[in-house]
Amino acid sequence: MRKETIDKFLEKETKLALEVASKLIEKPKVSIMVVVFPFLLINFIQELRIYRYKREFFLKEYLFLKRLVCDFLNAEDLLDDELEKRLENVLVKDEKYKELYCCQIREGIAIKRYLSGESEEVSIRFKEIETLKKTIEVLDLKGDALETSQRLLNILV
Repeated sequence: MRKETIDKFLEKETKLALEVASKLIEKPKVSIMVVVFPFLLINFIQELRIYRYKREFFLKEYLFLKRLVCDFLNAEDLLDDELEKRLENVLVKDEKYKELYCCQIREGIAIKRYLSGESEEVSIRFKEIETLKKTIEVLDLKGDALETSQRLLNILV
């Protein structure tokens, strides 16, 4: 696998992740109250920190599988079976979530196929959406987690 192809892919995915993060995570806005009452600045700074941490966490999670696959492919060219075994060694921690891990592995293989020119980018996006739906189902998300996942799903679709 050519390193330039992988680097361009990661750069493009990082840009997409930043775009999705800006739509998904709302940046706190400065209110006139902060200007009038400077002690409220502390709350605003805390909100900015929370925003930054949420954004960093989202970017790490969103790009985790993509970076993992790219790292494997940078080291050596792998067949689908070899990549599947390596991903399984890293991802599978608990048999309880086996369905979710299988979706993530299929997404990883779709990334590899895209990078090798065997498939189109649409296949990656389809697998991303499939993995997100399976995450919602398997983890039985509720409340804020479900709402955020639904918003992410709407952005990706």
